[in-house]
Amino acid sequence: MTGLPRSSRSRPARPAVPARPPAPPEMLALLGGHFARAEPRDLALAYVQALLADPARGSAVEIAARAGSGSVWSTQRLLTRTVWDADLLRDSVRSHVVPRLGASGPCVVLCRHETVRAGAGAVAVTPAGAAGHERNTQVAALLCYVSRGVGGLIDRELHLPPRWTSDPERCARAGVPPERVRPQSMADLGQEMLERAVAASVPIGWVFGGPEFADPGLRRWLCHQRLPFCVELPQIPGPPVPPAESRQNESWQLLSRSLGAAFGRPAPGFGLTLLARRHPSGRISRFLLHASLSAPGIPAARTMTAAGPAAARAVHEADARAGLSSHHVRRWVAWYRHTTLAMTAAALRLEAAPRAAKPGPPQPGSPHPVKTEPSHPRGRAPRSR
Repeated sequence: MTGLPRSSRSRPARPAVPARPPAPPEMLALLGGHFARAEPRDLALAYVQALLADPARGSAVEIAARAGSGSVWSTQRLLTRTVWDADLLRDSVRSHVVPRLGASGPCVVLCRHETVRAGAGAVAVTPAGAAGHERNTQVAALLCYVSRGVGGLIDRELHLPPRWTSDPERCARAGVPPERVRPQSMADLGQEMLERAVAASVPIGWVFGGPEFADPGLRRWLCHQRLPFCVELPQIPGPPVPPAESRQNESWQLLSRSLGAAFGRPAPGFGLTLLARRHPSGRISRFLLHASLSAPGIPAARTMTAAGPAAARAVHEADARAGLSSHHVRRWVAWYRHTTLAMTAAALRLEAAPRAAKPGPPQPGSPHPVKTEPSHPRGRAPRSR
């Protein structure tokens, strides 16, 4: 019996893997130090480059192909099993964003971010909407830093709805850490992110948030920190409001400066003011303002609420140009890792942001960098995801 020499036998050819373009220096500086080995570091760099190249297509297969990886499993390992700390990368993203945007009227905005998901198997997904028109959604709390009218994402937390926190077995299957399986409101998550920003000495001139962040507990904490803030209060059920005479302009109205104990106790030298904002459409929203007694109420509220659209643009940019929501991950750690890598991609796009943006209105209060202990004190391990 004869046969070909071992060296001459035909072998299936491996598919050609496209060469990865070299990572820009800024990307390497931001990501490189978070990986002990070259292989996962290079994959993370390729992952961020893939998000920047085509953020709308975020499945593991598609990202692996764009990243030049020979196997989809390597991409999945990066998001699930490879040893690296997404929280430490989040801190690096914050340290990248804040100096680039500067501290001209600095504001942090608490944002609610809802993403529609196919199926109900991914972590924290729950049905939402009216009966017969339900859709599966995933809700996150995001923290956006805004200066000179430009915003950048600096923190994120995934919200676990009640149907998840009441089902520890389901949470375990999705990889939720046991210490996170507890009821937490969006305001609770917002306070966690603000505490980290304060501990990192982020310059905060004021805080703005929507109705999900108007919780009395968060307001008390902000007052204790002597931070100016403006939060939109939940809508009160009532008859429809007739349209305003002019549909081109909005108007503000001072409702009360003498608020009862139900609204909280302001910091010394501060006051709590209730205001109403009438939109051109006729909708009326109410805001609770915590500001210095020397700050005029309505101009301060206008200044604070102006940061909301800048934050919304930053979230939209992270979605449209950095793949924030375009992923198919199903587990807890994978959500945090993908989201943090997408925030990294969005932060790198800030390099092209105009450094001389149009100045904003006068600040309602000076920045309040509070120096406390660092985000990861010595002797305490970072929280695992």
